[in-house]
Amino acid sequence: MTYYLPDLAWIHHAGYSQHVARVFPGIAALLGPARCSQDALVVDVGCGSGLLAAKLVDAGYRVHGVDASPAMIELARTHAPRATFEVRALPAGAGALPPAGAIVSTGHVLAYLESREAIAQALGELTDALVPGGVMAIDLMTEAYAAAHDAGEVHARVDDDWAIVTRFSRPAPFRYDRSITTFRRDGTCWRRSDETHHNVTFEATEAVEILRERGAEARVQPSFGDETLPPGLVVLVGRRR
Repeated sequence: MTYYLPDLAWIHHAGYSQHVARVFPGIAALLGPARCSQDALVVDVGCGSGLLAAKLVDAGYRVHGVDASPAMIELARTHAPRATFEVRALPAGAGALPPAGAIVSTGHVLAYLESREAIAQALGELTDALVPGGVMAIDLMTEAYAAAHDAGEVHARVDDDWAIVTRFSRPAPFRYDRSITTFRRDGTCWRRSDETHHNVTFEATEAVEILRERGAEARVQPSFGDETLPPGLVVLVGRRR
């Protein structure tokens, strides 16, 4: 299933970029050890429109972004031209990701995989892609996140050139779905698009165990740094031995 088609990708970039600004200071502090090697590559998983990649490049890192959405990758190549990007979904397969001095991910990207088994496989692949001493910092949507939100909740935002309405549901255990309707101005008309995002929750304790089994030290924290994340959204930090 393809998520973030062109209109939703553009709205996400235009209207929700503030999250990257909030989490970047913490990510930069966590990735400090990756600077030990000038050749260290930061892989931005689920890079979206390249907002985090652009900040990392400005901070002196070499960045390669991957995302399953072709529309997001198109935006990223425009907004972060000094990084490299490719359309790639997870799990990617053994050896598909480049050796990385650091792996980062924001926006609970792993929750977009089709099953808990796929998330576990992806976590293993991400750990394997780290070089010795490499650092991982990714956020996870746990079951507590889904439980903390009213399944009947509706989120809506309206701007001059776009609008978005999101409805939430819990169709099954470990699932938290979003039905998203967008409207985007196209000349004198408005264009409607609809997407349904199937999210899968995953427990932090299980993620830590996977990283440790693959040779990484791992811990869970409530945020990347000093920012406040929604309840149940946690950050998994690992370092490859």
